[in-house]
Amino acid sequence: MALRGVWLSTMILVPLFGFWLASSLAAYKNASQWLALLVGLLLFPLVPVGWDLFFVWRRSKRPPEKAILTRADRLVLRTLLVNGVFLAGMLWFARGSAIRALSVRGDWMLDGRDGAIARTLRSFLLGIADRLDSYARTHDYGESDDAPDPSQVRPRTDEPPEPPPEPPPPGVVPKVPRYASGWPFPDEADPKVANMPEQAQATIAMVGAYLREQFPDKKERVKAIHDYIALRLSYDEDALRRIMAGDYAHTPSQEAEDVFRARTGVCAGYAKLMVAIGKAAGLEVLYVTGHARASNDRLPADIKDEEGLRNAFGGLGHAWNAVKVDDEWHLVDITWDDPVTRPGEERKPVYSTYLMAPPRLFAFDHLPENKAWQLLESPLSAGEFARQPMLKPSIGRFGLTLVSPTRSQVSANGEITIVLENPYAARLMATVSDRASDRCTEKTEGTRTEIVCPLERGEHEVTLFAAPAKQPGEGDSYRLDYIGTILVNSR
Repeated sequence: MALRGVWLSTMILVPLFGFWLASSLAAYKNASQWLALLVGLLLFPLVPVGWDLFFVWRRSKRPPEKAILTRADRLVLRTLLVNGVFLAGMLWFARGSAIRALSVRGDWMLDGRDGAIARTLRSFLLGIADRLDSYARTHDYGESDDAPDPSQVRPRTDEPPEPPPEPPPPGVVPKVPRYASGWPFPDEADPKVANMPEQAQATIAMVGAYLREQFPDKKERVKAIHDYIALRLSYDEDALRRIMAGDYAHTPSQEAEDVFRARTGVCAGYAKLMVAIGKAAGLEVLYVTGHARASNDRLPADIKDEEGLRNAFGGLGHAWNAVKVDDEWHLVDITWDDPVTRPGEERKPVYSTYLMAPPRLFAFDHLPENKAWQLLESPLSAGEFARQPMLKPSIGRFGLTLVSPTRSQVSANGEITIVLENPYAARLMATVSDRASDRCTEKTEGTRTEIVCPLERGEHEVTLFAAPAKQPGEGDSYRLDYIGTILVNSR
């Protein structure tokens, strides 16, 4: 009897899964939920019941014969076959989008609800989505070095920066935050790195020996290696094209010696060179692979994914480093601190955003294959990584905390309100992707800033920028840094 109940329940559960997939994909791509509902009704009961009625009609035209299956059994089998074809087609033609849609928008029907029942159902749905998502992740940069025991990997110091005085004394402007690790470090390269003698750069071993001698402090030495590699190398966009096309036979070697000689590479080359120079400089540096979220701003225009920002939620294949300093592990991504400079552009400065950034900030856009390398007490799952707002660690440079929205993709009716805790009085700006000249409005009360962006119907990228609080005597011109993007589906 129990087996019979399970057998018949599949007639309901399998179409429900198909409807959940179709409706989540509709929410993900800002399509009509009525179309998703139609798909659900076709999966059950319209097509299976219609198929069975047609079978009964055809059979009535023939001489009577004993049925092998009951009508209920036939209906279950037809339902499974119809839904199996639908799910196989979805996973064959749009597997990445389908699985990502479940991870990011699998709880779309609970938007705006936060009661106990909603939280339980949301946890159940997203738990299923996370298990599916874990099987849909690949990258092209090899395996990470083995992580030490987790008790040794997790850093002892990842506390937030000291808060500014509340309220600041009259005439005093809050300073930018500082973290126990020393982050954020100055962007400027030390002259001993920027002007390193050519004879000291003949080999990797000589570079490492020079930097070890010039920078006895290990954190300063890590920064020196980081800056040296960013200054020496240029990002190899042609190699990236070949990797994305699967043309590994014609992709230049990304081994440290080859990248050092060629002075160009992709993320794997940057990270492997960091390992080699770090070892020569007396540091413990390891190679880490996984996925990193990007809004495609680093990709050449001719190879941007047609799905745009949505497909960056779960991360593109990437490689970076872990370095041990004073018995604590820290994360470093030189590639993303080396801005891409294209022909005709003036070389941009090297940044230090990803130089030993606090792990909770680094995890905004980096998901290592080995969870231990998140350096977090509670590592993120692939689904949690994709669902969290798409922020850069640079948001921490300004002491900002995003209060809402709390997801990478949200739905809105005509406008979106973004709320940030802003205790350091950072200057903020937001733009909408298809109306870059039409700024959103910002309003600050106390330590909280609200940004309101009016939206037309459709899909929009709302991009956030920040700059430190204006200091006494500072002019009106200042540099805004990109801190994140929210994808908004406006109805």
